Amino acid sequence: MDALLLPLAVVSVLLSVGFAGFAWHLLREERRRSAARVAALSAAIDETSPSSPTRGVGDLFAPARPDAAPGSPFIKIAVGVAMAIVVIVLVASANRGPDATGDSRTPSTQSASSRSAAPLELISMRHTRDGDKLTVAGLVRNPRSGANVTHVTAVILAFNRAGAFINSARAPLDFTTLEPGEESPFVVTVPSAADVGRYRVSFRTDAGVVRHVDRRASDSTRLAAAHLP
Repeated sequence: MDALLLPLAVVSVLLSVGFAGFAWHLLREERRRSAARVAALSAAIDETSPSSPTRGVGDLFAPARPDAAPGSPFIKIAVGVAMAIVVIVLVASANRGPDATGDSRTPSTQSASSRSAAPLELISMRHTRDGDKLTVAGLVRNPRSGANVTHVTAVILAFNRAGAFINSARAPLDFTTLEPGEESPFVVTVPSAADVGRYRVSFRTDAGVVRHVDRRASDSTRLAAAHLP
């Protein structure tokens, strides 16, 4: 389409310039003829006297018939052709659509694509107790079909044996950026968790929750859970 638009644009510009010059030439010729008619009329007035009965006053001051400007139909045709070419160029430009070699997605579409990327995978997770502290360590992987993620934080929610919430803590992954196929460990310590009976892990960024699946189990759940003895 670009190979067609460039010649059309060049031809349109050249025709516009040529038609403008032609119209200016015709206007100049018309002015020259008008000046010649005025000069001839002035000369006729000077030559006319009361003793000269050959010309009447009415004939002398009768308006001269304006000569039709030669080429006027050609001007209309030329203007029509130029306008048609401009319209063709504009229509062709409007129908080009997105660049075939570029990314045709809009920012909102790209954001939606990022949100629909493959979730992170929880590969392993274990816990240890130290007094009333609960330390959870694990390994998370960004699958090869995922998108780059940065500044991911692991969040641990602790519950007692009755299922009531006790406390929570968070810590960033050891690696700031996870590219597709990369893994990163994490360690989170929850204080004041002496009565903890169950905990859950989730992953977040500044933009919100990052989806993940628990690869340790047979099913894929959004939040991995571990029960304490």
